[in-house]
Parts: sequence; structure tokens; C-alpha cells
Amino acid sequence: MEFIIATTREEFEAAAVLFREYASWLQVDLCFQNFEEEMQQLQVMYGPPQGAIILMLEEGKYIGCVGIRPLKDEYGAELKRMYLMPDYQRKGLGSLLLNKALVKAKEMGYKILKLDTLSTMKPAMNLYLKNGFVQTQSYYHNPLADVVYFEKEL
Repeated sequence: MEFIIATTREEFEAAAVLFREYASWLQVDLCFQNFEEEMQQLQVMYGPPQGAIILMLEEGKYIGCVGIRPLKDEYGAELKRMYLMPDYQRKGLGSLLLNKALVKAKEMGYKILKLDTLSTMKPAMNLYLKNGFVQTQSYYHNPLADVVYFEKEL
């Protein structure tokens, strides 16, 4: 298992493929998050020094990703688009990916990491709780009714 921080065009393109696969897997229309605009600006929204996309590789194949991007609050960042391809889910790899994101966010100087997920995504919610996240109030407008918000002090 290998983890890399996206820096090249090829790596950001690989992240875009995984982000799109994630959006399809969710079966939720993410237009309210300006998803298509996000796909066109990955290097701006998730690029260094304030952001990062961590890619997970196995035998040279991109199998997962997670993004970190700054919030308007200078101390906080948002964890976005954490995803593992279905064949790699429920094998403990999500914990590894999340840990890499927590370490990276702290290295970048963030004091708090926030995220949202759907209440139907029980394994994801359990992963976040097991890693010290606590449920919190909404930090942005999300029109979906079954969204749960989490945060963790770093």
C-alpha cells in the first residue's frame, strides 16, 4: 500500500476519476456543492499549501482518495470525498487513509477538521467516531435531510 499527495497533473486527474466514482457511488446529486466546478479546479481547491489530496495506491492502481481543503475559518479544514473503491472497502483501509489525512491536516497547521456524511453511511460514521470525531452542528448549508456533521480537534 502506498500513499501519495497529488502534485502532478496525472495525480489530480486520478483524483478526479475517484471523486467522480465516489459521487456516482453515493447516488446523490452533488450539484448544490458545485461539484462540476470543483472537478475543474481540483488543483486550486485542494492544492498546496492549504490543501491536499491523498491518493491510495495498490500495485500501481489508484484505489482510494481523500481531500483536505481550507474552510473560511483560518484554523479549520474540511475533509472531503473520502472514498475507497468497493472492492477495497471493509478491509480496514479506510482507517489508514483517514489517519494519513489527520496527520497531513495537522502538518499543514490546521487545528480542527470538519466533515459531513450521510446518516445512511454507518461504516463511515463509525470510522469517524472511532477516530475521535464528534458530532457537531452544520457548518454550511446542505439541502439533504440525512446529513450528519462531525469535527475533530487536531
